[in-house]
Amino acid sequence: MPRRTLFLAAILLISSLSCSPVTAQDSPFPGIEITCVNEETSLDLEVNSGGAQGVATCTIENPSTFNEEIEIDYDGDGLSVAGPESLTLAAGDEQTIQISVSSDSLASTVYNMTVSVQVTSIQGSPTLADFLEIFFPSDETNIVAQVAEFVDLSVTSQPSSMILSSELMQPMSASVMIANDGNVDDDLTVSIQNSVVLDERNIGWNITNSGQGDTIDSDGGSATYTLRFTPNPNMEDESLSIIIRIKSSFDNSESVDVTLIINTTAPEENILDLTAMNIPTWAYIAAGTLGVLFLFAIVRSVTKRANKASQSHLNELDDEDEEDEDDFEEDFELEDLDAELDDLDGELDDLDNFEF
Repeated sequence: MPRRTLFLAAILLISSLSCSPVTAQDSPFPGIEITCVNEETSLDLEVNSGGAQGVATCTIENPSTFNEEIEIDYDGDGLSVAGPESLTLAAGDEQTIQISVSSDSLASTVYNMTVSVQVTSIQGSPTLADFLEIFFPSDETNIVAQVAEFVDLSVTSQPSSMILSSELMQPMSASVMIANDGNVDDDLTVSIQNSVVLDERNIGWNITNSGQGDTIDSDGGSATYTLRFTPNPNMEDESLSIIIRIKSSFDNSESVDVTLIINTTAPEENILDLTAMNIPTWAYIAAGTLGVLFLFAIVRSVTKRANKASQSHLNELDDEDEEDEDDFEEDFELEDLDAELDDLDGELDDLDNFEF
């Protein structure tokens, strides 16, 4: 088209603008506008198996009286972005597009993406198309995106089972190791869900943390908790399943349970262990009374036997004394008889020597 013709068309167009008001949709010039939902509020990229992903929503509007061909460009600011690259909008029309945004990194970084639209062609006005190319408009907007903050707890325990002995009365311990592979620090709560099972059996327990406080760092931070159990001397032989719960304070839905098996053993029973027989009180009283009577009978029997043995011994001593006396008397009589015989022999000798 000759330049003179374009100049005259421009004059006519300008004069028409000065004669009557023009609305946005009745604009004699091409136009384009884009708005997105997350221009100010952050688009959370949800974590999946391969990273984090989200969908942004934008609306592109053609406020002019012309049909327009539009080109769309994306600057992801380090994110991977996929969406329509071009579209056609009729005069006064608008269209909503979906933009897929993804991140290979799980770091909670804030991204500022840019979406640009550019009118590349005007249709429906063949006489003014060449002239209006100098007015081809463009527009752009920002999308704020961030990988959603999350915690990812993994838990292991060592050992998985233990024995509490009423005989040995030795306290036992278990360790719970916790790791946080999420992108935000977290405060943990470690508890025994069914602690009433231990309390009913008078089994003592406590939980201590080897670190400083209950905060566990992100990106692989770890903490170790120690559970200590003190046996009761009156435990029975049984197996208890203790549920240990590790709960996140950042995400109420994030918790992990581990099970610890505690086998309790009763003390070895003694034949004379009356406490294990569940004997009533009256039986103890009766048994005590019988015991006293039995003891009295034994003492009495022993006393009788001792008296009898003592009397028998005394009798034996008396018999020995009598025998000694008899022997003494016999000895005494024989000695007297010998003396008398000696005297008689002497008198006979005197008679033989006597002269008449």
